[in-house]
Amino acid sequence: MAIRRLDREIADQERSLVSISTLPTVKAMRNCFERYLSLTIAAGNASEDTIKTYRSRLQQFLGWCHKRELYPALITTENIKEYRKNLVDELSGCGTIRLSLLVIKHFYTACVGDNLVKSNPAIGVKAPRDKRQIGSTLNYLSQEELQQLIDEILPIRKIGGENSQKIQVLRDRLLIGCMALQGCRSIEIYRGNLGDIKFRDNQYYLRLDGKNSIRTIILREDLGAEIEQYRQARKTSGEKLSAASPLFISLSNRCYGQRLSRRGIGFIVDGYLSKCGLKHIDFNHHNSPHSLRHTAATLSLENGATLREVQDFLGHTDPKTTAVYTHVLNSQDSNPAGKIEVIFIP
Repeated sequence: MAIRRLDREIADQERSLVSISTLPTVKAMRNCFERYLSLTIAAGNASEDTIKTYRSRLQQFLGWCHKRELYPALITTENIKEYRKNLVDELSGCGTIRLSLLVIKHFYTACVGDNLVKSNPAIGVKAPRDKRQIGSTLNYLSQEELQQLIDEILPIRKIGGENSQKIQVLRDRLLIGCMALQGCRSIEIYRGNLGDIKFRDNQYYLRLDGKNSIRTIILREDLGAEIEQYRQARKTSGEKLSAASPLFISLSNRCYGQRLSRRGIGFIVDGYLSKCGLKHIDFNHHNSPHSLRHTAATLSLENGATLREVQDFLGHTDPKTTAVYTHVLNSQDSNPAGKIEVIFIP
């Protein structure tokens, strides 16, 4: 009996090995996903940043599978739920978990399409709900704080004859101005070219290549004037400018004249916020480069702009996205409860 049982176990192991040998390799599944990224994500026009993010999230998932000796082609819905629990235990934010699950879902959708796996185990596995209060993540600067931030950058009139310093000051002032006054995103700043600036009818316009759309905004008159100084300073330095030249350039010795990276944009903004003591206000208030976009929206509303105007200003397609800014403007005067004419305290 013992010999028969051992024979059955060996036979089962052999059948298992045969079945595994016929499964697609991880490399084949990766290659399938690469084709899917280039042809399907964002209708075949995904940005470089999006591609990098998708690859990174997939690598994290495959690394988790490897540690647990799970074969990607044999992953079940229960395994996906285990991975979700792992992300929760690592204190990943709900947005991070949502994106990770989306990438895994796309990964298996690609593999199903190429007949590498029979079904998609990620379908129906949702990220936890974000229970944060609406508007609680809107960190922004007051008008006085914004003025303090802008004043931290040397005015042009105080710069000496060194052209390199002039380029840096003009670049930083324009960068801060476009983000904190015009509501530009970091990705829009990063992708901007000199050819995206147009001047017509005595008005400067800036074309912005955003996350999901391209829009054109009217620049403030003072920002337009500084753009001309910035362009002239770069020309004086010997740089050969064209429409495809980056709007914001790196000034480091190693990357001088190259497109300023998104990390570089964040480094510049964070540097000025820290100098002004505005980076970390308290335990619940930490300003970041994206806080400047919130600042532009909030201060516009505070100074009389309508919600519709701010929606167009920020490039939001859904008015609900813009409406979140109204939460920071609520006061006792606009509290609906105060409009009920009942005497609560005699």
